[in-house]
Amino acid sequence: MSEAVEGHVTTEIVMLNPETVRGASKLTSQEFLTQLMSKLGGKNPEETGGFQEAPLAYDAVWALALALNKTVGPLKARGYRLEDFNYNNRDITSEIYRAMNTSSFEGVSGHVVFDAQGSRMAWTLIEQLQGGSYKKIGYYDSTKGNLSWYGNDKWIGQGPPADQTVVIEEFRYLSQSLFVSMSVFAVVGILLGIVCLTFNIYNSRVRYIQNSQPYLNNMTAVGCMMALAAVFPLGIDGLHVHRRHFPVVCQFRLWLIGLGFSLAYGSMFTKIWWVHTVFTKKDEKKEKRKHLDSWKLYATVGVLLSVDVLLLMIWQIVDPLHITVEKFTREAPKEDLDVLIQPLLEHCSSEKMTTWLGEWIFMGGCYIIFILMGVSILSNEIVQ
Repeated sequence: MSEAVEGHVTTEIVMLNPETVRGASKLTSQEFLTQLMSKLGGKNPEETGGFQEAPLAYDAVWALALALNKTVGPLKARGYRLEDFNYNNRDITSEIYRAMNTSSFEGVSGHVVFDAQGSRMAWTLIEQLQGGSYKKIGYYDSTKGNLSWYGNDKWIGQGPPADQTVVIEEFRYLSQSLFVSMSVFAVVGILLGIVCLTFNIYNSRVRYIQNSQPYLNNMTAVGCMMALAAVFPLGIDGLHVHRRHFPVVCQFRLWLIGLGFSLAYGSMFTKIWWVHTVFTKKDEKKEKRKHLDSWKLYATVGVLLSVDVLLLMIWQIVDPLHITVEKFTREAPKEDLDVLIQPLLEHCSSEKMTTWLGEWIFMGGCYIIFILMGVSILSNEIVQ
């Protein structure tokens, strides 16, 4: 039990002024005790009832005397005397109450003052149990809001116990090992895209390459490389950039993925449409079927790209992406019961995020479905 209560703090009203000052009674607190002990005639103070509260009672009598003395002048001006007091005379009682409520003087128990409810506002003694005995560690004067601290408090551990559960906000970031590994794969994919792009440009005059619309192939390669390059800004979070720069990263992610997807799937969409057109014109001559103006193909890619650019611009103007901090369930560490961890995650978001993503995914899904359907139809026609 002694170990459990060691170091605890208690407070109680100061009943004897710790300072050597003379108040309304012209006595210091020690002089008052000396006179009180002489009145007891050698009796043990601990066996005398009310001994500890005696300074409070003494100052209470002085407070009443000073209040009555203060009311003499105001009552005389209104035609009253203190001798006229009775409980039915509200003029006299209210004057006495006002005088008591405004009392303020130095007494043997400390500074005497009363609050609005008439309660005595006294000093508060702060003690701590140290080694089995109470030690004074400070005083608090509620009338002046003054705290006197001795600095001799002792605590078990690194400091005083927490008066409440401390919530520590902790931002969670992307695993750096995962970010590095995905970046390596993205770099490999970009390098392969550069190889394919170089091969396609270098052999652009070869008959088989030329017949496969090399410029569309180049757009597909560039779009794939842009989509792979989006891995880098997607892995950037508050660990790498300042919070005020994060919205720029959000917009850069969106545009890089959007334009990369449009170029890659838009060019494939156009190529499937071109091949589908060539193989479905069976009634025309062979030479005429194989010929289709290149500008129409590029215009098709341009239209698809323009639609995505327009959608992204409207999104950025009407409902721009901004940084959002998401809170997760608080975690309690095993080593500290007075601490809770509040996990936080920063990510890009907007007010109508679901709506914009739905429109974007719908358009991308239409591209993919058309490409898959076109490949299936072409396979059947080639077999036939």
